[in-house]
Amino acid sequence: MPMATLEEVLVPLYLGHRYQIEAASKVVGGLSYTYAMRGDGQTATTPVPAREQRRALSVLLASLTPNALALPEKILRILPPRPMGYPQHRELFPSRTGLTFDALAPPEVASNHVLGLLLNSERAARLVEHQAFDKSMPGLSEVIDAVLSSTWKSNHGTGYDGEIQRVVDNVALYHLFGLAADENALGQVRAIASLKLLQLRDWASAEAKKAKDERQRAHLMFAAGQIARFEEDPKEFAFPKPSEPPPGQPIGDDEF
Repeated sequence: MPMATLEEVLVPLYLGHRYQIEAASKVVGGLSYTYAMRGDGQTATTPVPAREQRRALSVLLASLTPNALALPEKILRILPPRPMGYPQHRELFPSRTGLTFDALAPPEVASNHVLGLLLNSERAARLVEHQAFDKSMPGLSEVIDAVLSSTWKSNHGTGYDGEIQRVVDNVALYHLFGLAADENALGQVRAIASLKLLQLRDWASAEAKKAKDERQRAHLMFAAGQIARFEEDPKEFAFPKPSEPPPGQPIGDDEF
């Protein structure tokens, strides 16, 4: 078999944690409930304890680090372009590098999966509402601050790790834009997301002036400029959409 077909095995292995990610994300802003009947004595609803929510959030953010997302170089070196008769298909990682395997695509796909679940507008609304009734609960501001601390405001490495971190940063920014612009989201959700974007813009502008690494300076300046453009007209603004994960469990094909 062509060495390129190793990617069919790589995809489900690399994303083997996707269902655990979905389970952990449901804890954040989560609600335990039963289909109680009148008079049966059951407790109908109970918010997930704050400690469990914060533990789940920590686990989710840990999955976004370059250490968790980087592919070993020895794997990247044995993945050649796909030969004739083996076209790209939906169960493979997308690529922005043409024929060659895109080493940044898996981190983008995985981080998009995590942040898309975590910064979902309905989850965000529950975070706002639950904290309104119990101040000890994690609120949307706390969750967004934690995301930004683990992405944009974390120490960025060099080389492959640095580029992975920048990819994850942009995925986080995309989902913040989505929350702020979502007309179906709770008004306070949009308000908090908008505030966090303004704060990120000011922070990125200040950090860009201090950055010695040209790649990081470009990354920060680009983000500040994109946020400024978004503020001018959120409806017309279009930020590049991150790549989506391939379909759930591998569907399979006799060819492979």
